[in-house]
Amino acid sequence: MKSFEKPWFVAGGWAIDLAVGKATREHKDIDICVFREDANYTINYFKDWDIKVAIPGEHRLERVDQITDVVLPRYCLHLFKDNEFLEILLTERVREEVVFRKNSEIRMSIKDFSKHQENIPFVNPVWQLLFKSLNTREEDEHDFMTYINEVNDDYSKKWLFQKLKDIKGNQKWIEELQKYFSKIEDIL
Repeated sequence: MKSFEKPWFVAGGWAIDLAVGKATREHKDIDICVFREDANYTINYFKDWDIKVAIPGEHRLERVDQITDVVLPRYCLHLFKDNEFLEILLTERVREEVVFRKNSEIRMSIKDFSKHQENIPFVNPVWQLLFKSLNTREEDEHDFMTYINEVNDDYSKKWLFQKLKDIKGNQKWIEELQKYFSKIEDIL
């Protein structure tokens, strides 16, 4: 991605590990987030790769030949080249706000969305955790607890707490965040 000239961000479980500053678990792949408005640029940039798009709700992939192959609701590109695999998530934004794909009323400023670790841009982990809260796997539980226990960003944690309640996300996570904030109030 060094010569990629549009905004991009590491996403998925790696976003949590980048926030923590170390690998906390094994990762199956690397997810990259790019804005949908840069989809054509992205497809051209990876023209030497075999590009497919996931068809939502159908558990299948279709070849991407042109930009019209990735119109909404399609958002997840699977790129293959030799033994390499990359997943690219096309993400909506409206002006300076990123729009949550599962609920367009949920937004985050690009300033809050974009984090960096040693010149590597990554998605704010709470954005990623909000997605993970809707269909939680064992690795997502690990990512949540790692983030809550190892990242000092109460502003983002409060955002996650509120949005989890808004979308009726993982109830256990809501309870954990409630406990976390109760402890802070006791200290103050």
